[in-house]
Amino acid sequence: MENLFEDYMAARCLIKAQKKKIEEFESGDRYLKLQRDYRRVSAGYIKEIKKLRAENGALNARLISTRNMWSDDYYALWEECQKQLAKKNEAIRSLEDRIFETERKSDERISRITLDYEDKLCEKDCIIEELTNQLAHAKALLDHDGTNTNTPTSQTPPGKKKRIPNTRTKTGRRKGGQPGHEKHDLQEPDDSEITSVEHHGEDSLEDFACPECGGDNYVAVGEPEIKYEYDVEIVVKKIKHIFHYYECLDCGTIFTEEIPPNLRGKAQYGSGIQALALSLTNTVNAAMNKTSMFLAGLTLGELRPCEGYIAKLQKRGAKGLIQFREDLKAELITRQIVYWDDTVVMILTKRGCFRFYGDETIAYYTAHAKKDKAGIEADGVLCLLTKDTFVMHDHNTVNYNKKYHFRNIECDQHLERDLQKNSDDTMHEWSSGMKSLIGKTIKERNQASIRGEKAFSEPYIAEFHKKLDEYLADGWVQNEKDRKKYGAKEEAALLRRIDEFRDNYFLWLHNFELPTTNNLSERALRGVKSHMKISGQFESVEAADNHALIKTYTETCRRNGINEMEALRRLCEGNPFTVREIFSKSPPQ
Repeated sequence: MENLFEDYMAARCLIKAQKKKIEEFESGDRYLKLQRDYRRVSAGYIKEIKKLRAENGALNARLISTRNMWSDDYYALWEECQKQLAKKNEAIRSLEDRIFETERKSDERISRITLDYEDKLCEKDCIIEELTNQLAHAKALLDHDGTNTNTPTSQTPPGKKKRIPNTRTKTGRRKGGQPGHEKHDLQEPDDSEITSVEHHGEDSLEDFACPECGGDNYVAVGEPEIKYEYDVEIVVKKIKHIFHYYECLDCGTIFTEEIPPNLRGKAQYGSGIQALALSLTNTVNAAMNKTSMFLAGLTLGELRPCEGYIAKLQKRGAKGLIQFREDLKAELITRQIVYWDDTVVMILTKRGCFRFYGDETIAYYTAHAKKDKAGIEADGVLCLLTKDTFVMHDHNTVNYNKKYHFRNIECDQHLERDLQKNSDDTMHEWSSGMKSLIGKTIKERNQASIRGEKAFSEPYIAEFHKKLDEYLADGWVQNEKDRKKYGAKEEAALLRRIDEFRDNYFLWLHNFELPTTNNLSERALRGVKSHMKISGQFESVEAADNHALIKTYTETCRRNGINEMEALRRLCEGNPFTVREIFSKSPPQ
C-alpha cells in the first residue's frame, strides 16, 4: 500500500511538470522562447545579407561612375563586377533559403514537441486514473466489513473497530434488566430430588470457637441456615455384562442372548463417552486431540480415547445415519419454504464446499470436493422441488436453471450490503436511498405482520416500486456520468441485477409469510467456519461428509427439542432417532 502511494505521488509530480510545459505552449511563452532562438540565428543571416547588398550597391555605383569612360578596361571591369554581383545575389538567395528553412524547422519542432507533450500528458492522465482507481480499490478493501459485504466480524483486522450489523430499533432504555423485571434465580429443589446432605459444624466441633470470646462451650439453637447447590460429578462407570449360554432341551442347540452391536469387543468405551466425544468433535468443533485431552481431564485420567479411535467413531457414526439422511431429504422436499446456502471449506489443502438445505426444523448438510453445479445435482434436493415451493438463497444464479420448477426468493439483507458497498465505493447517493427504502419497508412489514396483516395493499406496493424505479433511474444517470470511476462496472451490474430480479427480491410485499433474508442458512453454516478455524481442514471429502451427516442428525434433533446427548447416545448404541420419531414429537412447520 505504501509503495503504491509513493508511485502515485511520483506520477503526480511528473504530470505537474508536463502540464507546466503545456501551459507554456498554450500561453505562448514557449513559442516566444523558440522564436527568440530562431531570431538569434536569423539575425546573423540578415546581417550578412545587408553586408552583401551594401557591397552590391558599391559595385553598382562603381559601374555608373565608369559608364562614360571609353576604355579597353571598361568591359573587363564591367564583366568582373557582373560576376561579383551575381555571386553576391546567389549568396543572398542562399541565406534567405536558410532563413526560411530555419523558420520551417522551428515550426515543425514546436508542433512535434506540442504533440509529444500532449501524448505524454494523456498517458500520464491514464496512469493517474489507474493509480487513483487502485487506491480507491485498496481503500474499499480496507473498508469492507459486515455492513457492506459478508465479511464476518471475527475477521476484522487488528486496530480496526468492529462493526456489528444491527437492524433493531433503539428504544432508548439502558442495557440490562429493566425496572419491574422479575428476577430469575435457581429454584430450591424438592426434598425428593436431594442427592446428598452435608451438615456443617456437627462433625468437626473441635474446630469451632466463639468469635467473641474464643470459647468452645456452645450448643445449637434456632433453625439452621439452609443453602442449596447444583453441581455435576463425572463418575467413571465400569460395567460388567454377563451373557449366559443356554441349551435347548428339545434339540440340544447351545445359544446365548443376542449381544448388542455396541458390545463387540472384550472391552470397549460405552455409549455415554462416545456420545460426548462426537458432541465435542461435531458441535463444539474441538480438534480430535483436544477431545482426547478433554475427556482425560474430565475423568481424572481414567479414560483417554486416542485420536484414531475418535476418527473411527466419527466414521462409524456417519455410516449409521445414511438412511436417516435419505428419509430427511424426503421430508425436506415437502416443505413450502426451503432455505439453502453453501460455503467454502478446505479439504486436503484444496477448496471444497459445505452446503446447507433446510428450514426452522430441518438441517440438511452435504459436503463436496468442489463448489459447483455438479455438487448440487448430486445432492438431489433442488431438482425434486415443485412449483409450490419457495426457495430462499443469496442470488445463486444456478437456481434459475430451466430444469428447476420452484419459485426463487432473493435475500434482501445481501442486497442491502451490496447497496452499502456501492455507496462506500462510488459515493453515489442512489444506493443509499434504495437501502433506506428497503430497510424502512421491511420494518413496516414486520409491524404490519404483528398487527395480523397478511400483505401490503396494492397502492402501497405500487408506490414502493415507483420509488424503486426513481432510484434505478438516478443510478444509471450517475453511473453514465462516472464511467471511469472505481466501482462503476460493479455498479452497472448491480443495477441490472436489481432490475432483472426485482420480483424475486420483493415477493414478501405480497405475502408476509415469505422471509426477507437468508439468515437461517448463514447461521446454520457458521459452525463449520468455526470448525475450519480450529482444525484448518478436513483430511478428505469423506471426512467432510461424515461431519455433515452427524451435524445433520444432531442439528435436526436439537431444532425439534430432542437433547443432543440423548440423540448421540442412541446413535452410538446403533438405534438413532428416525425422521418419523422426530417429527411425531414435533409436528412439521
